[in-house]
Amino acid sequence: MKSAFPICGVFLAALAGQAPMDMAQTAPPATTAPATTQVSAEPAPQPTPAPKVQLPTGMTLLFDGTTLAGWKQFPPDQWMVKDGALVSLGKGRGVIATEEQYSRYRVIFDIRHVSAEPNKDHPACVLFFGTNPEENEKPLEMLAAVQFMVPQGFHWDYRPGRNNSGKDFFTSMATSNADPLQWSRVELLVDAESGTARLAVAQPPGAPAVEIARFKDPTAGKKGPFALQMHNAGLVDEYANIAIEENPKVDDLITVQK
Repeated sequence: MKSAFPICGVFLAALAGQAPMDMAQTAPPATTAPATTQVSAEPAPQPTPAPKVQLPTGMTLLFDGTTLAGWKQFPPDQWMVKDGALVSLGKGRGVIATEEQYSRYRVIFDIRHVSAEPNKDHPACVLFFGTNPEENEKPLEMLAAVQFMVPQGFHWDYRPGRNNSGKDFFTSMATSNADPLQWSRVELLVDAESGTARLAVAQPPGAPAVEIARFKDPTAGKKGPFALQMHNAGLVDEYANIAIEENPKVDDLITVQK
């Protein structure tokens, strides 16, 4: 199924000025995505192998490409490993998060949006500054985390009492021209002490990346898991080569062309 994300401006224009509830009401570039977008009846793209582009030195794999070791699902049985990729099953809304928690870190991963059921399309999402539930505890909505949608750079704030676009805390640095149906390499640089996060995207993986968004709110910073979010039922996304560098030696995006 062809994604409508690259032409979201056209989609919004068709709404004659009536923006969806979770679309930021600010000047372009757009910062949040519609909850659902119209999907054409074109055939779904054929699966493509996960990229084999080398990760930067100093990174530790979070996903071994074979098992879900080191990850927790909320609710369970929503994700699987297929052909070396971590794949959402489209069963319903939920997250898969690292068991470990991190404070200051860099995460690099490859992402590809595969398909969606009609009228249920939504960008892939990653979460930071969230909270994993304790054993037998009900998880908070999307771990009460802060969200970037990739590779477009849209965003959302799930912190308690918010559940909104968080436009006062996000800055769009550039418009991403990446095609969500093709593999992209994403770099996320997070610092809990300063309450900041920076997002860069490269397409194809291995090409120079472009910084597309930033988040800053000192009150938001907290140690927590890195998580992948399935926004709603019907979505299939693939993640590969997920790796982390704790306490990065370089306090800057390293995939971005200088």
